[in-house]
Amino acid sequence: MKSLFYILSVLAIGAAGYFGWTARENYGQQLEDRNGLITQNDKLSKSIRDEEDKRSEVAEARTTALDEEAEKKAALESASAKEKEIRRTLAEYQSQLEEAVAAEKVVDNGIVKIKELFPDIELEEVAGRLQQMEEQEKKLNAELEDLELFKTKLTEEIAKNGSEIVRVEGKVAESMDNIRGNTFQASVTAVDNRWDFVIIGAGEKSGLTPETKLLVVRGGKLIGKLSIHQLEANRAVADIDPGSVKVGSSLRPGDQVILEKVRAN
Repeated sequence: MKSLFYILSVLAIGAAGYFGWTARENYGQQLEDRNGLITQNDKLSKSIRDEEDKRSEVAEARTTALDEEAEKKAALESASAKEKEIRRTLAEYQSQLEEAVAAEKVVDNGIVKIKELFPDIELEEVAGRLQQMEEQEKKLNAELEDLELFKTKLTEEIAKNGSEIVRVEGKVAESMDNIRGNTFQASVTAVDNRWDFVIIGAGEKSGLTPETKLLVVRGGKLIGKLSIHQLEANRAVADIDPGSVKVGSSLRPGDQVILEKVRAN
């Protein structure tokens, strides 16, 4: 019985040792595997971190590149705008330069012309001479305006006088017709130029009335007009109508007297 127990104890101790050794080997293997996994995990983590760092660097580099590209584009646009501005300014300067050159030519030609017009004066005296000419021109223009106004006034007066001449000529022609067709004739027998009346050698018997208007003629020309003032049978006193005798003329005895209006037959 003891032997059996001893055997079982030995077997148990042997089994325990075997299982302990096996367990130890398994634990060592597991520990080794664990360490390997940890090492691998560390490597993988490092790789991941390296990859993330690379990605960060790439992203940063990409951002930097995009920023640089945007800056370069902005700089290019600014440079293009500046170039356009410079070209526009240059074109303006060229245009102004051309205008200045043309103006210089005009000035040079003007100087030549001025020297031709005023060979006896210096160039700096030209301004004063031009001012004198401008003042003279203004004076002449003013005189010309006055002359034009005077001319217009004269033209109007001439037209007015022409109308008056036509009217007077018509009256004269009418008077001459009356003279030529007048059957009444008498003579001035006396004249009083101080009181402007005459005495004629005809009266009521010749058909004169207080309303009769008479004309005084000499050599077929009208000299003056008379209005009856007092009637007698063969004599009449007549007033000389104011303004009917021309200045410098006067009635005198012997002048012929006729009717102003021919009596109807």
